[in-house]
Amino acid sequence: MKKVLKSLVMFFTGFSLYLLIEYMFRGYTFVLMGVLGGIAIVILDKINDEISWNVDLLVQSMLGANLITFMELVVGLIAKYTSLLPVMWDYSNMPLNYKGIICVPFYAAWMALSIVAIFIADAINYYIFHDTICPYYLLFGGQIRLKFIARK
Repeated sequence: MKKVLKSLVMFFTGFSLYLLIEYMFRGYTFVLMGVLGGIAIVILDKINDEISWNVDLLVQSMLGANLITFMELVVGLIAKYTSLLPVMWDYSNMPLNYKGIICVPFYAAWMALSIVAIFIADAINYYIFHDTICPYYLLFGGQIRLKFIARK
């Protein structure tokens, strides 16, 4: 039951935060974008449960960016070539884009957003569900080490 509750908390956190971020930057959003944000943070959390704390945070962010870009590609292709979904974005004017559906600049944005999602998911796991040891992160092969404040 705890796993289901944790997944629901993660989903609604990702759902809400993604809609808020997109609304702040674009001035509008689509509910489906929140669904994708919720699914992404749940999957990122599951991946994070399986990999070592010693995996560099930048590598973790690239895994997240790969996941989000893949989700964006699937949804974008469905929207572009069927009438099942509305076209929710168009990267045609962005450099290094593929059919206006995905692009390198947004891959970099998804890396940054993945770091935020990883921190949020770990904070939920550590402070709310007491599921893990105190989260820590290594950057640049361990040259920089970040750690959460220990819970009381």
